[in-house]
Amino acid sequence: MVPLLTALATGALAQAAEDDSAATEQYSPLGLQARPARSKWDTLDANALRLGLGYTSDDNYMFGEYNGLSQQGPTAIADLRWQDFHSSDNYWQVSLQDMGLDTREGKAIWGRADRLRLTLGFDSQQQVRNDSGQTPFRGNVVQTLPSGWVSGQTTNEFATLDGALRDFDRVLDRDKAYMAIDARLNDQWSVNSNLSYEHKEGHGDAGAGIYIDGASADAVLLRTPVDYGTTEFDVGVAYDAQRLHLNGQLAYSKFDNEDQLLVWQNPYSSYGADVRYPAGTGGLGLAPDNDQTSGRLSGSYLFSPKVRLQFDGSYALASQDQNYAPFTVNEALVVTVPVPRSDFGGDVATSTGNVRLLWNPAPRLNTEVFYKLRDRDYDISRDGYLYVRGDGRDQPEPLMTVYNTDHDLTTQTAGAEVGYRLPLNSKLSFEYAYEQVERRNAPVEQTEEDRYTLGYRIQPWPNFSSRLKLEYGDRAADDYEWAQAYYALLDTELINATPDSQRYITHPLLMKYYMANRERWESSADFSYLPATRWNLNLNLLWRDDDYDASALGLTQAQWYRGQFSASYALSDAVSASAYTGYDQYQSDQYSRNFRGGPEKDAFAVYAPLPQASDPQQDWQSDGTDSSVTLGANLQWQLAPDVQLKLDYSFVDTRSEQSLHTQPGATVTASDLPDVNTRLHHLQASSIWQLRDNLALQFDYQFYSYETDDWAWDNVQVATIGKVLTFGQTNPNEDIHYVGAAVIYSWQ
Repeated sequence: MVPLLTALATGALAQAAEDDSAATEQYSPLGLQARPARSKWDTLDANALRLGLGYTSDDNYMFGEYNGLSQQGPTAIADLRWQDFHSSDNYWQVSLQDMGLDTREGKAIWGRADRLRLTLGFDSQQQVRNDSGQTPFRGNVVQTLPSGWVSGQTTNEFATLDGALRDFDRVLDRDKAYMAIDARLNDQWSVNSNLSYEHKEGHGDAGAGIYIDGASADAVLLRTPVDYGTTEFDVGVAYDAQRLHLNGQLAYSKFDNEDQLLVWQNPYSSYGADVRYPAGTGGLGLAPDNDQTSGRLSGSYLFSPKVRLQFDGSYALASQDQNYAPFTVNEALVVTVPVPRSDFGGDVATSTGNVRLLWNPAPRLNTEVFYKLRDRDYDISRDGYLYVRGDGRDQPEPLMTVYNTDHDLTTQTAGAEVGYRLPLNSKLSFEYAYEQVERRNAPVEQTEEDRYTLGYRIQPWPNFSSRLKLEYGDRAADDYEWAQAYYALLDTELINATPDSQRYITHPLLMKYYMANRERWESSADFSYLPATRWNLNLNLLWRDDDYDASALGLTQAQWYRGQFSASYALSDAVSASAYTGYDQYQSDQYSRNFRGGPEKDAFAVYAPLPQASDPQQDWQSDGTDSSVTLGANLQWQLAPDVQLKLDYSFVDTRSEQSLHTQPGATVTASDLPDVNTRLHHLQASSIWQLRDNLALQFDYQFYSYETDDWAWDNVQVATIGKVLTFGQTNPNEDIHYVGAAVIYSWQ
């Protein structure tokens, strides 16, 4: 569908852009002229078969996170490329890739030139995550502790924990099968359809707890079962005429989760006999079944060579009606009020619209007017749920009822852009955009933002070009109604029983950054220079400053700096090299206030002695800085007519710093968190030796080194945290070598 949309859009613009083609070409990226050559296998047009063996030096989960090379030992290299265009006007194409790995994929295409194409394919992917942890739990959907477990109120009292721990895998496998048909009915009409089924299986992880008060839960980390099935189907039709181009699509998707609940046995002994080990159990809901039906219409209309209209709209309806689980999985707890309905039975409708009118009133002048819409509308019943808190005691009294809420959202953006071509192959442009966001059941009902963008691009000489951009945005929010979420969630009886000064969930001075007033400045500069025929230099710079000037607590300031430089040089037709470096830094300032509940939760007192929630001396500040340095180099060398060598090296060094401090005279103390440093080296080398016209040998080598010192994992064992039974996983420090050798046989 996407290639067809691209083709239609390109055709719609062709006639109107004909008089601007020369001006457009001169702004094409100069780097395209110095792209490195691809390997023999990537550029091979003939039929080919590649067979060989690879070897990975050690088990890992960073190097092999997505490439199927996570286990020590040999793996098969098996790829096939076959095509046949010699049978009348029919053709075949078959492609199989990485057949010796768990990340294999393949497809077969049969078609008739410019008329019909049928595709069958599969795609297998695997994600391997940190598996250095351990757990005492056995089972999958129902997880229990081994016999003889000795419980306690904290993890260091679990006397049999060490003997009960066992290793586990954290692997997600995804297998997808699909088929597609594309047919051209005549010169103007074409249709297409796609059908796919994807099965995802393995384990994730989640934090869970048994509690009466969530602030003091008996918590555990659990492996969560993943057994998902997703079916997707769509059918589309396209119309392509001289002036009008249309593309319509209807789609349906269905998500099925074989597991509804994760149940675990309570390892702690903090509560009564019905809740503590061994009788106590906790339940955690998993992703529910759901489905979605959608439609989309996009296209363009050419009024004249100088005026054209582009549009794109969609509507989707998502539904969720999976049966509810009971309020608690612990049958020993008393539940007198049932779940208010059998299932959620809710729908969410999402609409989008995008319209652009482009007009070239003069040879050097172009204008554009645009409008964008995104609307999310909930159709749900508002019900009260008297759920059992943390499976920790009997169902509470009715005043503890909570209510589900809808979160309708409407975003509208309208604006215009004007561009004018100047001497020296330059162009000056100005854009204004106005955005309005309306929310329901949120602290801010409406935000408005004005954005101004000034752009300039110039190519004064054939070998030099630059682009400059300056943007200013000012977002203003309605009054911050900090109690909105409180009143939408809780029962009237509980609200009336709570003092006025404590009726909030988050502190009244704490503003959510995406709804708060914000002033943004952003500038960028891109330069491309070819000092000689075989040289190509590029420099990219960016700076952004966000000022949340009305936020007392929360995110108040953020800055982002980025610089990237790359150079490539073709020594000769046989040797080319490139190198790049980059630096990124993100800085943020956040403020928060430390306070307890009860009388200390009063956030509106003005006379001493101040409760904690009203006392600025309880404030603390976090200054965070995340920075990264990247380096890389690439060399391609045709050593001889029959020998090709390719080297690629990349280096990434990141640092995360968190500075915590308080103001003079504060009644709370703060100390900095340890820095987190991560360093990656990745070297790849490959060579192809052409023995004969149809026979070649390929050799590959990779060295991968990853090292980090994340304090959240460093020296944190399974029982280090008294009220959290963790996995005790370690930092992923790896030095991995991979070697591979294969034979490539090709034929016409």
